Amino acid sequence: MTFHITREQLYDLVWSESMQNLSKQIGISDVAIAKHCRKLGVPTPERGYWAKLQAGKKVERKPLPPRCLGTFNRVEISGTLTSDLRRRIVGEPGEDASEVEAIDVLEERFRRRLGKVTAPRGFSNPHPAIAKLLRKDEELRQKYVESPYPWNKPRFDSSFERRRLKFLNGLFLAFAKVGGAPSLRGDDARELSIHMGDAGVSFELDAIGKNARRGGRSEPEAADRLYFEIGGGSIAGVTTRWEDKLGSPLEEMLTEIVIGLAVAGEHRRRRWLAEHAAWLQKQREEQVRQELRRKAEAEQRERERIAALQKARSDALLSDAVAWRDADTIRAFVAATQAALAGAQPPDKIEAWVQWALAEADRRDPLASGRISTVVAERESEESSPA
Repeated sequence: MTFHITREQLYDLVWSESMQNLSKQIGISDVAIAKHCRKLGVPTPERGYWAKLQAGKKVERKPLPPRCLGTFNRVEISGTLTSDLRRRIVGEPGEDASEVEAIDVLEERFRRRLGKVTAPRGFSNPHPAIAKLLRKDEELRQKYVESPYPWNKPRFDSSFERRRLKFLNGLFLAFAKVGGAPSLRGDDARELSIHMGDAGVSFELDAIGKNARRGGRSEPEAADRLYFEIGGGSIAGVTTRWEDKLGSPLEEMLTEIVIGLAVAGEHRRRRWLAEHAAWLQKQREEQVRQELRRKAEAEQRERERIAALQKARSDALLSDAVAWRDADTIRAFVAATQAALAGAQPPDKIEAWVQWALAEADRRDPLASGRISTVVAERESEESSPA
């Protein structure tokens, strides 16, 4: 089993009991819990904290640092959130119950943490993803010397592609500093995204266009002008596109681009959370409707059961009453027959018939047969047993 838990909820749990005891209740190792805490930026009690607390010594509970752009706020844990642990957290598991800070506040906090970002001039300290591209390009370069086919040609030899890689390198290193994880795919590194905390944002970094036109005139130099655009559509009040301008290359905008990506990720995250919360609410409402429907159907079945039982009792009552009346009719007929045949038939023959006829009357009679006692006992049992 798995469950989701927010940053604040995990903080409440790890400061409520020792990690060893907590891990046993959840069903995972204390190392795994510590790993989740590091991922969400949740401080944990120092070694000896619980022993000091039990001994009555003064201990310090580290406060939960304020959330920043890109901070993981929710984690999925493979284990069980017991009812006891559930009572220690605020709100539904995995749903943020704390007041949501304004994005402007998170942005300013992120800006201070980030500092100024500059694009490296070379590749002396490449990000691992960029280093991998450079190694692959070097392999292609050597292949191209031996076999100068187009598919062996290095991808990043041109001044434009080198500049583009340097820009990506600066971007990736900046995000690595604040806990972001870049992703690039494709031989020419055109499928790009950044993952920060719970959010992922795709983006484009490329030439404005080889044949861009302005005022009806072709501008070939646009092929060397870089633009950066955040994917996923526009966001109200947020800049999502930057490009080279006269006297202001894209590299000078790198700090704002990093911040813009982080802000866009937060907007995307909040939109997803709102959609997820709406989906959860619909699920809960549907569960309520299903429960009401099940209850109504059960009540209808119970009403039908009671109606069928009452009809069966009524039919049985009428049947017993008819049988009782028929039994009395048979007895009266037997008496009349005895009187009519007195002296006309041998007594032993008449007596045999009389005994048979009276036995038949008793068999039919619910009182004489004792059947009515069984019926009454069964009804008492049905009324005393739960539905």
